[in-house]
Amino acid sequence: MKPIAPYPPTLAALLLAALACASCKSSIERIREINDIQSIPSLRIENLTGRMTELGGIKVRYATPELRQFHFAEEKYTDFPKGIELYRYLDSVTVEASVVADYAIYYDAKDLWEATGNVLVKNMEGDELSTEKLFWNQKTKKVYTDALVKIVDTKKGATIFGKGLISDESFTDYEVQEIFNSVIYVDDEK
Repeated sequence: MKPIAPYPPTLAALLLAALACASCKSSIERIREINDIQSIPSLRIENLTGRMTELGGIKVRYATPELRQFHFAEEKYTDFPKGIELYRYLDSVTVEASVVADYAIYYDAKDLWEATGNVLVKNMEGDELSTEKLFWNQKTKKVYTDALVKIVDTKKGATIFGKGLISDESFTDYEVQEIFNSVIYVDDEK
C-alpha cells in the first residue's frame, strides 16, 4: 500500500520554497546589520558607576543604567541611552556642579559631551539650570546651548527664562543669550 501524502508534492515544494525565501530575506537584512560595524557597540555595560581622577583626586563621578562605546564608528563615541548623572568635583569631596539628563553622548576626539532630554544642572551655590539640550566642551572648559533655558538663581533671587546660554564648567559664571519673561525679586528691607 502506498502512503498518502497530506499535500500534493507541488504544493509542498511551493511552501518549502516560500519559507526558504522568507528566511533568506531576514537573514540578508540581519547580515547587513551585522556588517555595519559602525552601528554596533564595541562595549556595553549596565548599571555602571565610575570616576575620572586627576593626580589621585576625583574630578568627575558618574552613574548610568547603560553605557555603550562605539570604537569602530567613523567618529568614536560613548553614549548613555538610558540617562546619566554626572558630578564634577572642586576637590575630592566638594561637588562643584552636577548634571542629570535622559540621554548623553561623549565624542572622544572633540572631548565634547552632549546631554539631551530633561537636562538639570546644579552648581555648588544651589543655582539650577533646566534645558532640553546642553553641551560641555572639556577642551575649552565651556558649557553652552542654543535651546530654551530656565535658571533659578538663588543668590539673585531670580528665575530667568531665555534662549541660549554660555557658562563656565562650574556653572557659576554664565550668560543667557536672549532673556524673556524673567522674574527678579528685590528685598526692600536691605
